[in-house]
Amino acid sequence: MWQTIKLIASYYFFVGLWSTLTVLNLAFSWIFLRKPIFQRKFHKRPTVLDEDWNHRFIQLSKVRLHYVETGEEGKPLMLLLHGFPEFWYSWRFQLKHFAKDYRVVAVDQRGYGESDAPVSKDAYSADEIAADAKEFIEALGYKNAIVIAHDWGGAIAWRLAAYYPQAVSRLIVLNCPHPLAMGQLFGKTWKQFLRSWYMLMFQSCSLPEFTIAANDFGFLDQIFQGNHYGLKVNPKNFDEIDMEAWKYTFSQQGALTGPINWYRCAMKGKSRLSKNDLIKPPTMIVWGTEDAFLVREGADLSLQFCERARLEFVEGASHWVQQDCPETVNNHIEDFLRE
Repeated sequence: MWQTIKLIASYYFFVGLWSTLTVLNLAFSWIFLRKPIFQRKFHKRPTVLDEDWNHRFIQLSKVRLHYVETGEEGKPLMLLLHGFPEFWYSWRFQLKHFAKDYRVVAVDQRGYGESDAPVSKDAYSADEIAADAKEFIEALGYKNAIVIAHDWGGAIAWRLAAYYPQAVSRLIVLNCPHPLAMGQLFGKTWKQFLRSWYMLMFQSCSLPEFTIAANDFGFLDQIFQGNHYGLKVNPKNFDEIDMEAWKYTFSQQGALTGPINWYRCAMKGKSRLSKNDLIKPPTMIVWGTEDAFLVREGADLSLQFCERARLEFVEGASHWVQQDCPETVNNHIEDFLRE
């Protein structure tokens, strides 16, 4: 009982701590650095989101999802699941590269982009979103798919492969540890805990949305183009036009709350995933070694939860590995699929 009380007290302490520090940082930036934290610019939809892309919608049992596809119907399905704060366009390099041999589909997951965003926080459990992915595959007329996922998309893909192994022919996860490995990291080292500070701040009400949107979405500038968090090997792969695509997408009414609700729901700990749910489909983990959000030990720890897995490190690459080093990532994927 006392252990439970300590955990609950620690949780609220750190949520309060990081929320307070965030507010103080915003106030300092506004008062002393004169940063326009209340500034909001109008962002017109950039043409890169429409040129040469096939936009589609599909109605599932609980949500309508938006997706973009390349390649031909009837070819093997390659399903791409984005992370936070991303959307289908983060797979632009893979959508083009694999179109010759696959039907490549990049979906805006529940709460993101042009897909439905349920109001209830409970609608964003990882288990439920994994069920979305399974239903999505079936709704396209397939029994299974090659699933490639990044960041939060990886957390969904791990569950998809664990709960519905028949729906995944191959699993490829980019810079996302297995959820149980993530739990082990929090228990082993403060390093990952400190890197995950924002997850605790995201538990507060409205503050995360305001913080991300402050200074005309300066948060996005920092994490994608900043020296610490941004692309490191090929920063030109995320240029100002790409940034405008991100700012347009996340400046839409209510566009931030759905994605942040993934974090809010995750802290409730309702997932049914257990250590007995071994990943049966052949699996490859690809990991950018200069990830500023996740320690690389998470990649190694994830192997224990797979029956058959390989691990490929992309030296020097940032967390945004499929955008930072698309050629290297695509080559790893091709090699894996030829096995």
